[in-house]
Amino acid sequence: MFEAEFPRLNRIEQLLQSGDHATLETLVIEEMPKGLLSEPTLDAARVLRRNATVVFLASLAVENLPKPFRFQAWLAVYQSIVRGEPTAELGTLPGRHPLRLITEVVVRKTAIDAAALKKGHGPLDDWCHAAELAIDQLRLDLVEQIVRELVRRKPGVQDWLRFTQVLISRHNHIPQTADTGALARAYSCIRDHLIARQPAVDKVRSRLALYVSQCHFKAGNYSAAIEAAQLVTAEKQRIHAAFDISRSHCFLGDLDQALVWLDRVVELICAPQGPAQTAQPEHPIRTGKASPSAKRSRTFDPQQASRALVALQNALEPVGKKAFLVSGTLLGFHREGGLLAHDKDIDVGIIGWEDQYEVVNALLQSGQFGMDLRRLHGRKTYHIPVRHIGTGVCIDIFVYHEEGGKLVTGVQSDFGYLQKFAFTPFGLHKTGFLGIEFYVPDDIERNLAENFGNWRQSDPDYISHLQSPSTVDVGGKVFQIVGRIRALEAINEGKLEKLSRVIQIMTEHQDRPGGMSAHTLELLQTAYDQRTVAEVA
Repeated sequence: MFEAEFPRLNRIEQLLQSGDHATLETLVIEEMPKGLLSEPTLDAARVLRRNATVVFLASLAVENLPKPFRFQAWLAVYQSIVRGEPTAELGTLPGRHPLRLITEVVVRKTAIDAAALKKGHGPLDDWCHAAELAIDQLRLDLVEQIVRELVRRKPGVQDWLRFTQVLISRHNHIPQTADTGALARAYSCIRDHLIARQPAVDKVRSRLALYVSQCHFKAGNYSAAIEAAQLVTAEKQRIHAAFDISRSHCFLGDLDQALVWLDRVVELICAPQGPAQTAQPEHPIRTGKASPSAKRSRTFDPQQASRALVALQNALEPVGKKAFLVSGTLLGFHREGGLLAHDKDIDVGIIGWEDQYEVVNALLQSGQFGMDLRRLHGRKTYHIPVRHIGTGVCIDIFVYHEEGGKLVTGVQSDFGYLQKFAFTPFGLHKTGFLGIEFYVPDDIERNLAENFGNWRQSDPDYISHLQSPSTVDVGGKVFQIVGRIRALEAINEGKLEKLSRVIQIMTEHQDRPGGMSAHTLELLQTAYDQRTVAEVA
């Protein structure tokens, strides 16, 4: 809904921050005929939390549009947010206007008095805008209070549906790091009061249950997430619900139930559904390793990735920390003399968990990298995802531990499991790459063989977490979970060769505890056959 606006809005924000007014003027002239001064564009800027851009666009609208009433209100609101205090312009809004009430507590960073909110006055649209502001400024506690005030006012079904649509439109743009417990309570409260025997209402109630589950999950309330997801009834949403239930069980350490529910996801997607043959979730299921806020689905650009890797090395070199090339990045360096074009991210390693804090501090101090500090778990840290801000390139920092005579690292997935990989101990030496010096293992070919097997032959469909000789506990329950997730990824992405490999690998290990049943394997094979026929046709 908002994504199409993000590139030009990000560009405007960059130009505002850099003070490049000449380029900004040219951009505005080019974009004006393309709806730059429209409410949807301003809404997208608010969702992005580009506060300076909101002020800039609202100012342009006030100066250039014949009836800029709503823009005037947003200009007053965001001038206050940018300045960090209520402005005289905000005072032009009525004292009981919901948007003014919420703006005042947002800029003052205080709680809102329930009695003051009770005195709020305005049509439903004003309350919708107040809720939008609370979400966009990550004051989710205020969303809960707005909902409870609306409950007191007893809106009708259609008003609840309109208000809920506002929340739904912003749900997927709430950062992973936000405290979503209050939002879970807000969604639950709406669901409790949105009752009518109408198909449209049933679907919205089902979606709210799914969102309650997702909010509880983000807040770490995994049992509550499972309970909420089981209230999901809409067919396409049940796929997401089953996946979220499985993931919550995994975080709770119940791998058996995680496997049961992953098989349920496979069944919901792959079981025959009439003429369409397979069900499709409303949105692609997000699987795989944890990542920062940047989406990993973007096309991998080796040139941009090289820039990010050089920035990482330049940030660590002054503090004497040795990040070295590993995995696909090491493979590209040694076999092809550059980064692999079909890669997804950059892989580097550090030896010893003790260095993780100094490494992360150096990256943060550089101002060039972003990360979720909740990924740091002391001795239990095996994997730290970071993002290069300038390029959006993701970098996985693998932490190597000395365990049982091996150097062991791992992937700490956002699905809740830790999958380990063990290597023969190695030293490090410096070598030239991308115009500067990097560290690499002192026996590169042995390291690559332990990671990839036949590393000399290019294989874009290689499934490292299932095929790597370094994998610990091959066929174990974590391995079984990874196999199911890779199968779902292959289906989502239409990668038939990967799906075929997963089926073969999981068949080889189906007799292990948690192995795929013959029925589940048959469903995956049917999905593969159907897609193969469709491709040929």
